[in-house]
Amino acid sequence: MAAPRPKVDSGRSSSRSSSRLDSGRTSSRAGNKATWIQKSSPDQVKKIELLRELDQLEKKIAALEREKQAHVYSKRSEFRQDYTALEELESKTVSDRKNEKVKVRGQLEKMRSTVDKFQHQLQNVKPTPEFVEKLKETMEDIESVIDSFKDQQRTIYEELMIEEKTLWQEISALENRYESWAQALPITIPVNTKTSTKPQPVSSARNAMASMPPEVAAFERFLQQTGGHRGGWDEYDHGTFMRIRNKYKGRPLFMDEAAVSLPGRDMIDVKCHENWYQEYTTLLQRKKDGIQKWRLVKEAQKDELMSNVGRDEEEQEETAQRKAELKAKKMEEERREKYEKLNAWKVQRELEKAEEEERKLEEEYKKARKHDMERQRKMEEKSRVQMHIQQRKEEDLLRQMEQERRRDAENEEKRRGAAQERVRFLERDRRLMEERLAREKAKEEEEKRKKQRLQRLKSQVEVQAKRDPTRLYQLTAGWKERKKDTASAGNGPVLHIPHRAVPSWRGGPS
Repeated sequence: MAAPRPKVDSGRSSSRSSSRLDSGRTSSRAGNKATWIQKSSPDQVKKIELLRELDQLEKKIAALEREKQAHVYSKRSEFRQDYTALEELESKTVSDRKNEKVKVRGQLEKMRSTVDKFQHQLQNVKPTPEFVEKLKETMEDIESVIDSFKDQQRTIYEELMIEEKTLWQEISALENRYESWAQALPITIPVNTKTSTKPQPVSSARNAMASMPPEVAAFERFLQQTGGHRGGWDEYDHGTFMRIRNKYKGRPLFMDEAAVSLPGRDMIDVKCHENWYQEYTTLLQRKKDGIQKWRLVKEAQKDELMSNVGRDEEEQEETAQRKAELKAKKMEEERREKYEKLNAWKVQRELEKAEEEERKLEEEYKKARKHDMERQRKMEEKSRVQMHIQQRKEEDLLRQMEQERRRDAENEEKRRGAAQERVRFLERDRRLMEERLAREKAKEEEEKRKKQRLQRLKSQVEVQAKRDPTRLYQLTAGWKERKKDTASAGNGPVLHIPHRAVPSWRGGPS
């Protein structure tokens, strides 16, 4: 989305330094997170890093907004009137950005609807010249809309880049001016009590530098040529470099960690900055020694002049000038001390923020590590449970197979036994059948022999019996014999059946 950005101030530099802080801390944790990152795919790692960086940038922006509202736009601020114009410009910029966002979103929706319409037309293709011409016109319209949108955005981006470049040049000029003010030496203010009470014009920094020792001039030229007191690096990179260097007490081992901790800096840049810093410290020490010698010479000259001059007016003038110099020096020292305290406070604040972000990253890393370990433990438990289930299934399958095999063996044994029993039963039935047939055959033969014998007897004795129907009413010979035996024995028929005696208590009422 294109939006005008006329306001380029410390917020922009802070956001950039914040992004460098985040990327630097992320890269510094790369060695410790190697095992965790190797478990994910490259696309997933890039996505995670991008989302993390966006989240950190949002937190940084929110913190900067709170700080801006608390310090810059606060009603209790001493510079409230000076910052009113900036506040109005920011509100206007935010409004323009929102309007531009709505406008761009409307253009994108229009292009998307046109493309969707074209896709819908492609789904119902008709092989006619009119339809092809209509598709061609739709494609040309889409292409013209996209080209015009690209040209418009390109023009806006070019204007913003030119404006950003101009603003950065102005900011660089202001920073150089502030640094020159901070590094300027005490200015001599001549006081003439005889002629006039008007203050004399203050000498420029160039005239002051011309009267300084060559060591000071060499140091200032070195700063101008190499990019100031940080060697062309920004405040965060130089502060991180110094922190790591002080941690290792200047040993060459700190270069490896500095190259990893500084985003966008390799080993060559770190070595060049180390060479610059060594030369910087050497020239700074020479500058201090030169200033000390220059002060001693000036003090000696002043003492000599004071001893040679005997007039009271000149002594008063010299005393007043020395007081003015002391006052100017004191003011300069106070201003420099305030500036150093301010810089130290800023550096301390950045370090605290860096430590806080590093602590948060460490906590996030520990949480992610703990989450990974927990997930790994669950996966191992799941794999063990699955292995146990698989083993149980295999054991059950083997047990079922063994049972089936045993059942088949038993069935086979039963079948063999049944077959043997069947053979035995068949053999028994056959034997019984043969025996029965033999008995029947013997019986038939016996009957046949009996019949033959009776036949032979009948053939020997021929019986001639008359027909006497009254024989049916006569007693048989056997019955006659029975009656004869009963009468002769004197035993008559039994008229009662003996029974056992019944007890009196069971006799019942009489």
